[in-house]
Amino acid sequence: MDWTILEFMCTNNRSSCGYCKDVRGPDAPSSSEKVGEEAEGEETSGEEQPEGRIQSSVTGGVWAHRMLVDDYAGLLDKGWRRSGKYLYKPNNKVTCCPQYTIRLDVTRFKMSRSQKRAMRQMNEFLATDKRPVCGIKEEDPVEKKEEQAALSKTSDKKCNLASPDAKRAKPADRPVLKKKEIRRAKFEEKCRKRNVDPEAIRAERRQKDADRQRTVRSYIDEARPDWKHKLEVQLVTVGSPEYEQRLDESFELYKKYQKTIHKDKEPRLPGWRKFLCDSPLLRDTKAGVNFGAFHMWYLLDDKLIAVGIVDVLPRCLSAKYMYYDPDYSFLSLGTYTALREIEQTQQFHAKWPPLKYYYMGFYIHSCPKMRYKAKFRPSELLCDKSFEWADYEACRELLDKAEDNGYVEFCPNSDRPIPPRLENMYVMAPGGIQTFASALEEVPSAVDDQELRRNFEYLADLVGPNVPNLVFYFSALNPDD
Repeated sequence: MDWTILEFMCTNNRSSCGYCKDVRGPDAPSSSEKVGEEAEGEETSGEEQPEGRIQSSVTGGVWAHRMLVDDYAGLLDKGWRRSGKYLYKPNNKVTCCPQYTIRLDVTRFKMSRSQKRAMRQMNEFLATDKRPVCGIKEEDPVEKKEEQAALSKTSDKKCNLASPDAKRAKPADRPVLKKKEIRRAKFEEKCRKRNVDPEAIRAERRQKDADRQRTVRSYIDEARPDWKHKLEVQLVTVGSPEYEQRLDESFELYKKYQKTIHKDKEPRLPGWRKFLCDSPLLRDTKAGVNFGAFHMWYLLDDKLIAVGIVDVLPRCLSAKYMYYDPDYSFLSLGTYTALREIEQTQQFHAKWPPLKYYYMGFYIHSCPKMRYKAKFRPSELLCDKSFEWADYEACRELLDKAEDNGYVEFCPNSDRPIPPRLENMYVMAPGGIQTFASALEEVPSAVDDQELRRNFEYLADLVGPNVPNLVFYFSALNPDD
């Protein structure tokens, strides 16, 4: 039997936030080696913070020495993420920016107008070398929308003051029908006159719409040999000889991106390797699909212009990070690369049907730069309490009304899963891998260690049930190491 080995690191690690840039706790340190969405701060004292008190970014973490792809997929569905070999889960109740796992069922994905435009603009550039006049907005300008809403309310108020009779009250017995309702009524009346079933007509129309719906693949297949440029997308296994050939080029691209986009003074090679190259995932294969850690290269005329860091797992493709050449920002590479990752997931699904989800990491409602993730529809958010998935549109209403730090339980009527019993969970001890109960018999000094038990209970609750191959390492159980 194979195992996933996780070494306990911390329960409530407090650090500066990479999203709101707000340090609310006393003497909180500045973060270092932040890597975009999966940024981590430096570890602090590790002392548990008072319940309900916002202390900037608060997470629990483990170090993965080795990890089965099925186990990591199970942890993703409990709200965990990895940064290199470090796995962490935000404490959303007290962290400043609650982070919710977001996913997309690629079998139901439909491209929006702006996403289609991103694909068309890329093809036009490849075919003619023409740069798009107007790019794709890849961020949701929340502040601007709020200002516009406030101005609109002020304008309406002035209008009402100027002409109080402008909007007359409608009689209660004469409800105003919406245009959509009027059209529906006319359609159903026409169907009755023709003696046909309205639902059958609607189903036929839906099928025609589905047949006309363009896919990401349909845009990719437009490429022709006579185009001005050639774009190749390659999925390269981390650590493979092919991957090593462009390692320096990939790091130089990362440096350029970090300096230009994130104003990082001097990105370092060790930090890049640690967060975006190192991986604990053990490779596996099913039905011709290779699982593990990959870099997705975007080569324009054999020049690397973008890199997506992804994990291919038995049930999903998990997008970890992406960096690109800022000189090609006009190609809306954030949107374009996400669409190519969705299409790649659809290819995997055709070979291995259980693999049908595209995970885009964490969704942070208070962060405008994260709002674009919800534009890939239909998306779901993970309930941090019950570990159940909820439709994004329903979650958005709750998030808009959220107070304090913005924490929301999307499935409030569902109970949290009962964590596994500590005594039956596996740990590393001097005698090897064994149950926690057996390890306590082997290491008597750990029997009355209340801190050990608290930390283990904390991890058991975050991990939840149905991740059977986990083995935990605690220094208290291995005093001679």
